[in-house]
Amino acid sequence: MFRSPASAPLLLLVDDDPYQAEVASYIAYELGCDFESALSGTEALEKVDARRPDVVLLDVRMPDLSGYEVCRRIKTVGATAGTQVIFVTARTEEEDLLQGFEALANDYVTKPFSARELKARVKNALRIKELLDALTARTQILELQQEISAKVEEDGVTAEDFRARLLVPILDRISSVFGADGVTLHLRRTGHVELVAAASSAWPGGSAPEFVAALGLEEDPRTGRAPRLPGDATPDWTITAAPVFGGKELLGTLRLYRRGPLPPPGESPELEHLMAFAAHLGRTLHRLNLVDELRAKAGS
Repeated sequence: MFRSPASAPLLLLVDDDPYQAEVASYIAYELGCDFESALSGTEALEKVDARRPDVVLLDVRMPDLSGYEVCRRIKTVGATAGTQVIFVTARTEEEDLLQGFEALANDYVTKPFSARELKARVKNALRIKELLDALTARTQILELQQEISAKVEEDGVTAEDFRARLLVPILDRISSVFGADGVTLHLRRTGHVELVAAASSAWPGGSAPEFVAALGLEEDPRTGRAPRLPGDATPDWTITAAPVFGGKELLGTLRLYRRGPLPPPGESPELEHLMAFAAHLGRTLHRLNLVDELRAKAGS
């Protein structure tokens, strides 16, 4: 799943040493990360449950659970398995290091350490986490594409069947993969002027925001602010939009919605993955429309 583009990575320090906390918080600031700390293994696991960190700096010696046990629990749960765990320890014997790696730690740094070394290791861990997240999301998207193709190949599935039965569950899956607050697909039906809008089933507040009904088709992929309707007091929304083409024809626009400010400028892996999925969706809809046309001609 993608992290929200507007949110920063999270660095969690699990250590009761005030000096370590000061150094780690400074490194987090330097790398553009949010920072949290925990004084015990139990508190660390509670914080991991509340918000999944990207990188954990973990002391081996804890007052309750050992650092090895905390690491093992983090790394053996599917939702947090990709979290990068770096042991911070004064124990450098081979057995201790092997025990850390057997607990599935990704790296270690020994005390006393330099801030430069720790920063380099955290920076590398953040990069690895980013790549793992992108790979996981891409894998989930490919699996969803395969599911769509398999359902379309079922006997008797028409474009209308696809819109009526399959589209909302697909949009729900997209919302889950991208970690969005909602997803819509605005479609132009063949031979019709009006648009048809489908939305995912779960939204903050229970329903899609009112401005969704005023949106049309867009040919250019983009991330931008949502329009504000007169008298609308709802929080700001950010929209990531990708066009859905069937051949050269613009069939629709697929959109992700998030409450919150725009992400910082720069490359957007999320937009790239959304465009790839929208392309597959466009090919699927185009194929269904062609099959419907052939069936209509054969029945006339």
